[in-house]
Amino acid sequence: ESIKTVLTSPENRILIKRMLIKCADISNPCRPIEQCIEWAGRISEEYFAQTDEEKRQGLPVVMPVFDRNTCSIPKSQISFIDYFITDMFDAWDAFADLPNLMLHLDNNFKYWKGLDERKLRSLRPPPE
Repeated sequence: ESIKTVLTSPENRILIKRMLIKCADISNPCRPIEQCIEWAGRISEEYFAQTDEEKRQGLPVVMPVFDRNTCSIPKSQISFIDYFITDMFDAWDAFADLPNLMLHLDNNFKYWKGLDERKLRSLRPPPE
């Protein structure tokens, strides 16, 4: 009933659509772990390439944390989840009840934390 009330206002519908688009745009930490790892790698590589190119051209480095020689992908994912994802998806979950997404988010956060606690900087632990 409260959702129906919220949806009666055109302004609220626009806000909800904007929120949905933003959540979809940054939702990688809410995907199943294998997809999350794959896309974290792709995004990191994109940022590494940007940093490499900025250095090559002698430009200011916009994201110095994405130096491929020093970056910790687990730390970058943990920070991204802490600063952008958790609060946004907690709010979205309160509105739309998204237990699967929240479970993936929790599992992925634990995965990245586990790598970081082992002082690993890569997408995956080394083979056993």
